[in-house]
Amino acid sequence: MITPRRHISQPLASLQLIAIVAIVGTHFWLDGAAHLQAVCVTFCFLYSGYFTAASHHADGNGGLQGHLRYLRYKLAKFYPIHVLALLLCAFNAYLHWGSHMLLSKVMLAHLTLLSSWIPTPSYYFGINPVAWFLCDLFFLYLISPLIIRALRSVSLACQVVVLILFIDVEMLAGYAHDPASPSLLLPFPAHYYLYEFPLVRILEFMTGIVLYHASRASWWRVAASRLSARRSTIVEVGGVVSFLILYKVGETQLHPHWYRAYCSAAPAAVALLAAFVFTRDKCGALSRLLSWRGLVMLSGVGTEIYLLQLGVFALVGYGVAGLGLPVRGVAYFAIQSLALLVASLLAHRLWTMPMFRLLKPRDSQSRGGEKKR
Repeated sequence: MITPRRHISQPLASLQLIAIVAIVGTHFWLDGAAHLQAVCVTFCFLYSGYFTAASHHADGNGGLQGHLRYLRYKLAKFYPIHVLALLLCAFNAYLHWGSHMLLSKVMLAHLTLLSSWIPTPSYYFGINPVAWFLCDLFFLYLISPLIIRALRSVSLACQVVVLILFIDVEMLAGYAHDPASPSLLLPFPAHYYLYEFPLVRILEFMTGIVLYHASRASWWRVAASRLSARRSTIVEVGGVVSFLILYKVGETQLHPHWYRAYCSAAPAAVALLAAFVFTRDKCGALSRLLSWRGLVMLSGVGTEIYLLQLGVFALVGYGVAGLGLPVRGVAYFAIQSLALLVASLLAHRLWTMPMFRLLKPRDSQSRGGEKKR
């Protein structure tokens, strides 16, 4: 089992797992859920920023060598399953279309974690379409010391003001774009420049870092120390209600188009994450529910669930269709879900963890709870 690190609580790890499962659902089972997908992806970037800041604080300033060890550690955690997912998707492409993608330029772009930098759908959506998230995340890990150092050089109030301005600019960019009239600000494809482009995701990653810095502030600690279990429950319920309200506003009233929905996902995700960060040291009822052992154990295979989803579902569809059974309905949904869960658990135990133990820095301490989305 993967046990979350002390500064990353079990409820936060479970929330990330729920976000990952929701993303999988929007890919296959939930039609017209672009805003839900955008909010959940944004939550994962926020979580990653918060987690990275916490890791840097816990490990101290190790300089360039320390950061290189950190990058190697992160690569050891997610790169093996990334390669396995690519091979699985390439195998599916061969089964379905006879495509040979192992030696293609697209495969090279994926293996080098550069596919999300190429504004061509055949690259950033090629082979394993969900891997763009991993490419963006590695870039953010790469530049995280620069971001953290820049944010620490100004006051917390300045950090919040700058982020609000940046997010406002991003939302205005979504409003300014009209799919029927492409602009110079957002050249084709607009989907890429608003969603997959790595530089766009810096804002959400920075927001997670600022949230961690806020949680270290004296006023935050004093307020959190006054919480009781009942008050923590009220804060958590308030965070969930705020999330639902902001989500609904973004989905139906203010942002009816996908390009606007993508640019307005941050407020809902921030409200949810901030509430559970605030009650981290004094858990309420929802945090205790999210700390259920089974949910925490499954949060350790969130990366596998996310990266293997398309490959596993394609194989399941191929097998079910080969048996002459319908590829729809409740039974098919149950088969897909079970297959993905089993494949993720097996991949984690038989591939990810053995490769991690082989590749991780020899001088690193145990960091079993580090996860990404």
